[in-house]
Amino acid sequence: MGVQDFWVFIFVIGFCLQARVSSSQNLTCNPNDLKALEDFMNGIDSVIDGWGSNFSPDCCKWAGITCNSSSSLGLNDSIDTYRVVKLELPKRRLVGNLSASLGTLDQLRTLNLSQNFLKHSLPISLFHLPNLEFLDLSSNDFSGPIPFDIELPSIQFLEISQNFLNGTLPASICDKSTQLRALKLAVNYFSGNLPPGLGNCTSLEDLCLGMNNFNGGVPEGLFRLRNLTRLNIQDNKLSGVLSEEFGNLTNLVYLDISTNEFSGTIPDVFHSLGRLQNLVLHSNRFGGRIPPSLSSSSTISLLNLRNNSLRGTIDLNCSAMTSLTSLDLGSNQFDGPIPSNLPSCRHLNNVNLARNNLWGDHAPRSSKEHYPLGNPSKSRKNRGVIVGIAVGIVFGTALVLALVFTILVRAHRRREVDPEREDHDTNEKDLEESGSKLVVLFQNKDANKELSIDDLLQSTNNFDQANIIGCGGFGLVYKASLPDGKKVAIKRLSGDCGQMDREFHAEVETLSRAQHPNLVHLQGYCTYKSDRLLIYSYMENGSLDYWLHEKSDGPTSLDWNVRLQIAQGAARGLAYLHQSCEPHILHRDIKSSNILLDGNFKAHLADFGLARLIDPYDTHVTTDLVGTLGYIPPEYGQASVATYKGDVYSFGVVLLELLTGRRPMDMCKPKGSRDLISWAFQMKREKRESEVFDPFICDKQHDEELLCVFEIACLCLSGCPKVRPSTQQLVSWLENINTKKI
Repeated sequence: MGVQDFWVFIFVIGFCLQARVSSSQNLTCNPNDLKALEDFMNGIDSVIDGWGSNFSPDCCKWAGITCNSSSSLGLNDSIDTYRVVKLELPKRRLVGNLSASLGTLDQLRTLNLSQNFLKHSLPISLFHLPNLEFLDLSSNDFSGPIPFDIELPSIQFLEISQNFLNGTLPASICDKSTQLRALKLAVNYFSGNLPPGLGNCTSLEDLCLGMNNFNGGVPEGLFRLRNLTRLNIQDNKLSGVLSEEFGNLTNLVYLDISTNEFSGTIPDVFHSLGRLQNLVLHSNRFGGRIPPSLSSSSTISLLNLRNNSLRGTIDLNCSAMTSLTSLDLGSNQFDGPIPSNLPSCRHLNNVNLARNNLWGDHAPRSSKEHYPLGNPSKSRKNRGVIVGIAVGIVFGTALVLALVFTILVRAHRRREVDPEREDHDTNEKDLEESGSKLVVLFQNKDANKELSIDDLLQSTNNFDQANIIGCGGFGLVYKASLPDGKKVAIKRLSGDCGQMDREFHAEVETLSRAQHPNLVHLQGYCTYKSDRLLIYSYMENGSLDYWLHEKSDGPTSLDWNVRLQIAQGAARGLAYLHQSCEPHILHRDIKSSNILLDGNFKAHLADFGLARLIDPYDTHVTTDLVGTLGYIPPEYGQASVATYKGDVYSFGVVLLELLTGRRPMDMCKPKGSRDLISWAFQMKREKRESEVFDPFICDKQHDEELLCVFEIACLCLSGCPKVRPSTQQLVSWLENINTKKI
């Protein structure tokens, strides 16, 4: 080929490519696809930004739409057009119904409408899309059952978690969806047995069915899922004995079957589960011992067997368990010594053995006290010493009793001498009988000078009203300066014994162990006559309620960055109480006046020690109705049950206070806006969210952050407790507000 022929060839190739590009640029959205998207848009009550003919006549240019040409998809259409392959509109605050016309998008590969407010039933047509690979409708308000006739031959990921779906799962859920790799239907109201047809999902890697109402046992077909890496069926009503066929799930990495009614022994199959890292079996009815293959697993990182009926000694092969970082065996029936080899579990940093019958140098306080017996030879050798000690004790006791008798006789003879002295002695006696004069401090235990009740009385001027800085549900709070100059807050719990006394001891026992940067620390306590005194760290800037609603220039001093920091700190403190504190604590009275601010406006949760304690991993505690008007979740009025999600609801009210600067209940407002929550939701329905924000924080720079936190608050205030986020989710969402990674 000559040079001239070569350049002619290059020219022809370039011309063809240019013609092809020009042709593709002239392609527009397929008319059928356009009609389906228009029907979908008409079913949405809210405006979809970047959609509609006014934005562009070509639907492929609409927000969240991805198109490919018919020819690139291998279609033999007479006219080459663009076909919709992706529809992605998550977190768009969409309200309305899901149009069945989406089922005509036959080239759709991805459909993601998660975290919106779509409602009513799921269209059957969505479950017959031949090319759909990814379907995510999670965190909406869909209700009703899943269609029984599912035919999604290309589906790989299907998630419809956190909705209001009910009914039973289709028995043939995977018969025509053999490529399914992830099935997530958690946090709904599904019931009935787990279908045996799950065993036909041979490609399944992630199965998440937790927090529903499933009952019965685990179907045998489930044990055929050799590719399964994650199985979550926690918080249901499943029961029965675990089959040894669990050992067939050789690729399992994460297993959570907690909070069910499983019984029997834990099968000894963990030698077959060579990839298992997290095993969560708490809150069931398992008995027997820890199986040997589990107590010597080299891959287990988190082992949680709390709140069962396991028994025997704790025999862990720490030399083999090289990956173990978290061990929770609390609330069982283990006995014998605390394992002496725990320190040899090199990476172990979180251990709970409480509420067992263990003994040893580091036995938890809730364990029964046992003492190791000496060997027989030593016992015989020491018998003479013991007899000598016993004789000495008898003679010593007699001598002490004689001395006490002499002192009492002399004191009785002097009582008639000085009435004033008698009165003073009586007060001293009352004080000593009512409790210790010494203050018990949890911190500064090595301090040389002990703190007494006299020091507290002097520091508060005998609890003078001038030193009152707050009023809680169980008494007044006083500001005090200790002899060393340190400022503290003293809560004076007044009242008779009984209920109040139990509350006091619960708070002391718990708060001494609850230590977190976003909690108000309990530094010490003492009893004085009929009072019980709690000594807290002093918070220089008082309460959030004071800055938002009482201080005249308070709202202007709290710019958006400060308010967001307060919300983040309070969420971290609440997450610690719910998930990390031992035992877990329900606050039961989250409100702005219980969020205290230090000198840097860092948030500290207060009054959480007055909450009833619940057994670890229980999700609720029955109690009298508690809380403060405006913060009480609606379900508390239907049943006397306080829950973690009830605390989340109250936290949502605090978020609204931070956003709006308004009290939860304000009778000075017009009738339609006295209730902050109802007013906020009304404004949301009217698409007037921007009008709810406090003018002192409302600016274009923070518009997206304000709207995002508003959406989080609305999720916390959902009427359905299961839909509300966990405190760990709250921490994650709020801390990612600035980075926009929510």
